[in-house]
Amino acid sequence: MDEVQHGIAAAASPQTMYFLKDNHICLNLCPTSNIMLGRSGDYKTYPIRLFYDYGVPVTINTDDMLIFNSSVSREYRMLYDSGCMKPEELDTIRQFGLRKGLRMNFLI
Repeated sequence: MDEVQHGIAAAASPQTMYFLKDNHICLNLCPTSNIMLGRSGDYKTYPIRLFYDYGVPVTINTDDMLIFNSSVSREYRMLYDSGCMKPEELDTIRQFGLRKGLRMNFLI
């Protein structure tokens, strides 16, 4: 599976989102770093909601913990607490990430 690190600018283009979906290109998203760096406003409006609704494959990740002071668990929690994503949606993303990780381990 092809993947893009971050890639949140794709949210500005429905054509790009359909391309990502149709070609099974995963966006590895890092909400806290994108917000802290000014690429997204806040967790509530973070574009993961749009990607999820378009069917774009995504994973939730974290950048450098020393700089951004966040864990993957905290990323999930912030998306939930903000109302951006529902628990079952976050679990779907989590399960996809686990399956993706397993496939990648078999390719190495």
